[in-house]
Amino acid sequence: MQTSQNKLVQKLLQVNQHKKIKLGLFRSKKALSLINWENRIKTKTITINGTSAKFSIIHILKNILIFNKNSFSATYSPHIKNITERIEVNSKFIKLGTLKKILEKICRLPVNLTEFEKLCIAFAEHIKNRKTDYTLAEFGLFGRLDAIRALFPNPEIHIISPIFYDHLRWTKTKKRNLKTLKEIVYEKTSFLAAGRIYIAKQSLKSLKLIKHYLRKNTAKCFYYGKDFKIKKEKEKYFYKDDNLNFQIQSELIGDFNYENMALAIKVALDEGVPLKTIKKSLKKISLPGRMQIVKSGKIIRGLPKSIKVIVDGAHNDLSSSKVCGSLEKIRNRELYAIIAMIKSKDPHSFLKYFKKFKKIYFIDMKQNNAYSKENLNKIAKKIGLNSETASNCYAAVKKIKYNKKALILITGSFYFLGNVI
Repeated sequence: MQTSQNKLVQKLLQVNQHKKIKLGLFRSKKALSLINWENRIKTKTITINGTSAKFSIIHILKNILIFNKNSFSATYSPHIKNITERIEVNSKFIKLGTLKKILEKICRLPVNLTEFEKLCIAFAEHIKNRKTDYTLAEFGLFGRLDAIRALFPNPEIHIISPIFYDHLRWTKTKKRNLKTLKEIVYEKTSFLAAGRIYIAKQSLKSLKLIKHYLRKNTAKCFYYGKDFKIKKEKEKYFYKDDNLNFQIQSELIGDFNYENMALAIKVALDEGVPLKTIKKSLKKISLPGRMQIVKSGKIIRGLPKSIKVIVDGAHNDLSSSKVCGSLEKIRNRELYAIIAMIKSKDPHSFLKYFKKFKKIYFIDMKQNNAYSKENLNKIAKKIGLNSETASNCYAAVKKIKYNKKALILITGSFYFLGNVI
């Protein structure tokens, strides 16, 4: 039953002309008017957009709210294992049968929606009559013309995660230069109309552009580094702002995860969440598909206990630089990677940070819009990486299992991590 429902849901989401549809809010706004969204039960809304770390930041913040006994609804993009992960209410994902019924209703609307827009409108339909303390919403592509903006044009809180180059097939110049970055930052920040805006740690170029586009924004803005930050002392992490300085107890891996955590802490503090509650929640945080250590499943079956397998959905150069940089700091390990990517991403910029890896294995994904393993391997060879292809993840792991110092990273896309974790 579950399999048949999943196939029906996928069929309802299919849009043959998806690549030809022009970005815009008009379709989403029309659909929202038809489901009577304007008369919904309104809650405090927190939206987030950026290039990377959106899910990590919103997931950490969500965990804090759960510990504070706040109710919530949330929508994310993308999912890892199941499409139902896109819609969550009070720690429960939408049931597949419920999503199917909602999508059947939405497909009858006289509006030609994209797949992402259908899921956003499905979220709206699912929560419009639910009373919760918070609604959390993660943007998809850019922001200015994203369906989430149609749902929540004036959130109480907006978060800007790290911004860098991504989705270049949608930009005008399609080159990795300052003009393109300016366009990307414009699409993600120029339209914001929130009560408070929180800006995560950024590159200097991105930060300068963000400040430029927010210079006339009437929202109260809080910047990483100026209003809150992370200090690292002897491998320990400390949160610091004008009033607080305390050590964070958490099992997360990587400096960047703690930098993301700092933003979530700042938002929670400003929302009046007690510090004691925040500290407790941070001890219990795990991020699915984000520097996640695989502790069970077929992928680690038969491996020596000394070998570690980590999965991360990194898919652009900003995220690969942070992930690779964190793993390179781990002592007495030899790094391996298993990688697959979809064609909307740039493998050249993504792979350049893997030069300290002992070996990289490329595999094929099930998705039609994915790079072939042969193509990725050819690109890697040009960069000077030690690489080869493998039939699948398990075949690649089998080749590595005899190195007891191995640390294996499986990465490149969220869309194939579901088979591993």
